[in-house]
Amino acid sequence: MGLSEAEKEQFRKLGYVIRPGMLDSGRVAAVSAEIDRYVTVEPLFDGSHISHYDALSALVVDPLTLEITQDIMGDDSFSFHHCHAARHDPGLRGVPWHHDYEQIPQTNRSHVQLHVLHYLDGLNGTVGDLLLLPRSHRSVMRRDALAFLGDQEIPGTVVVNDLPPGSVVFVHSAVVHARRPQPGGGDRKRYFIDIAFVQHGVQWPSYGREGWRDTLADMDRKHHQAAHPRLFDANAFFDIADAVSRVQGAAGSIAMHLPERSGAERPVSGQIPIVQ
Repeated sequence: MGLSEAEKEQFRKLGYVIRPGMLDSGRVAAVSAEIDRYVTVEPLFDGSHISHYDALSALVVDPLTLEITQDIMGDDSFSFHHCHAARHDPGLRGVPWHHDYEQIPQTNRSHVQLHVLHYLDGLNGTVGDLLLLPRSHRSVMRRDALAFLGDQEIPGTVVVNDLPPGSVVFVHSAVVHARRPQPGGGDRKRYFIDIAFVQHGVQWPSYGREGWRDTLADMDRKHHQAAHPRLFDANAFFDIADAVSRVQGAAGSIAMHLPERSGAERPVSGQIPIVQ
């Protein structure tokens, strides 16, 4: 079932929705086994060869995931951006506060980017906690603006550390979050997958500097969706390497390096966009 009206409102206001136990035990076992099989070959899985992972790549086109993503985006105008996968064993360090909204430079939140976080073995307070800062997706900041705080709780923090296996967290990519390490308990592992989607209407930075078009083409051949024909559309993105080269070394306000707009394109003087 897609999102209820209450869940849609929660996502709009707080920036996240949690679906406990969304994946059944068979799906969890298949994806976990695949991650175990490849973790020694590609321990820092970057998604470049996701189409080679049958169970994992199928998560991208999970019908309920796409239905919920459509509920969040408002329609079917969105594309797949990337997939990460990892197995976090006991002793893994934490990750300081950050967000994952792709924009160069960070100037607005006009369109939605969504991260779908899968916790195959759930969370139980012993294998690393997810920390969220609700409403932070309504602010504009550098990715690492709060990294100096490490992974300590800050006012307003929501601690996610009690989820059953197969749970999925849908979070706006601009929500500031962190991973707090835990010492481990029993044989429980922290299988973690994140899949990102971006809303159409603007071009987004590509994922990775090389081969991203091939990754999208491979996924389209393997998992083409008639109901979402632009799910793997390379035209939704621009090359991140080119974008970085454009802004590197720019002095002062980057806006002054852009070409001047015509009168018809100029915003009303003093008008500042408000993030809703």
